[in-house]
Amino acid sequence: MKLTKVDLDLDWPKSIEIINLRKYIMVNLLKKGSVVRWSITDIQDSGDSLNKRKLRINVVLAISSKSEI
Repeated sequence: MKLTKVDLDLDWPKSIEIINLRKYIMVNLLKKGSVVRWSITDIQDSGDSLNKRKLRINVVLAISSKSEI
């Protein structure tokens, strides 16, 4: 198993309320691999759209190697 640190940007639509933000983030992160740890490091309003915000997320993923399967 390999641990990989990734910094990524994720759009946060205004339709997603703060109470549902954790679930929204996890659904998107699980597409990348098994999540060990994550944190929001920055939040910015998108200048080009009033309906989105940008999240900067630091995540550590556990990615299984083919030899372990």
